[in-house]
Amino acid sequence: MRKQESFFSGGSDKFFETIKEKLYEILGGKICSNCGFKDERALGISPISENVTSDNSGRGGDVASWGKYISAPDLAREELRVFCLNCNQIREPVPKKTREGSRPKSKKSKYFPR
Repeated sequence: MRKQESFFSGGSDKFFETIKEKLYEILGGKICSNCGFKDERALGISPISENVTSDNSGRGGDVASWGKYISAPDLAREELRVFCLNCNQIREPVPKKTREGSRPKSKKSKYFPR
């Protein structure tokens, strides 16, 4: 008879799914924190300072350290965000539009006149 695998042992798929669901709950639900996209097939939990969603890294790496955020929800809200694949890919600030009527600065250099 096979030994029954504990829910928390061996890195079971069910364990990782449960942690991921709890993190979504802590982070405000299954919605992109940037654009509001709600289709969970394209959502992932990602560290704010990184450029790869943890969902895309499989069960290793960041996912293995998610457990610490379950017992520290404030830390999770500070360090993690839910991003859709598009927003995760383009996580650079959108440049502000220039005012209408304002002209871009001349690219002429005063040191190298043309």
